[in-house]
Amino acid sequence: MQGGRVYSSIVDIAERIVEIFYPRRCPVCMEIVVPRGTLIHRECQKKLCYIREPACKRCGRQISRMEKEYCSECMRKEFYYLRGYAVWQYEERIRLSLSAFKYHSRKEFADFYAAEAVRLCGERIAREHPDVLLPVPIHQKRRAERGFNQTELLADRIGRALGIPVDREYLVRIKCTKRLKELNPKERVKMLEDAFGIGDKKEAVYHSVMLVDDIYTTGSTVNACAAVLRQAGVKKVVFLCMAIGASTN
Repeated sequence: MQGGRVYSSIVDIAERIVEIFYPRRCPVCMEIVVPRGTLIHRECQKKLCYIREPACKRCGRQISRMEKEYCSECMRKEFYYLRGYAVWQYEERIRLSLSAFKYHSRKEFADFYAAEAVRLCGERIAREHPDVLLPVPIHQKRRAERGFNQTELLADRIGRALGIPVDREYLVRIKCTKRLKELNPKERVKMLEDAFGIGDKKEAVYHSVMLVDDIYTTGSTVNACAAVLRQAGVKKVVFLCMAIGASTN
């Protein structure tokens, strides 16, 4: 864990130096944010679709009717995780923002995403009492292409704000799959079989963990991770994502 904290500190210093030469941009309109220190233009923030009640008690996605506790997906499927939380509905503005964050190295956007996750979900995360935050891992090939794992940036910032340790090494990506957005739900489940595993830190014993991911659509990735964790002896798996797709009900 100590090595992870040192790494995070070095990354923070490097990012602050970079910001001097490359000013922070708004995660919605992509223009330079003023005044310095602001994470997003206020008017742009108002355009984002935050998750409001009623929300599914299993996956956290927004649903249309208060009398229903679960979305149609969670009523149909079984999951290895207990429940999840989300910040935004996965609509066009946040889709473009997360795409720039993930594929165009807009790492500074992680500050805004994490701050909003803590502001809106921090108390609920604390009530789950996770031993650790586990960023959903990416394959080494993807890391080489992208230069970083976006979920690690999110987990580091959220963990620091809430005083929860982050373990980057416990859960690993074994199989490099096709980009899941190109696949239908059944293909995603098939593709993710044996895609994740427990790393070299098998001696670590966690009772309760929280997975951190950027986007939840069908839930295939989070569920595949949760299955591996449960098989490893983890009793409770919950998740936090930045954006979640709409319910079909």
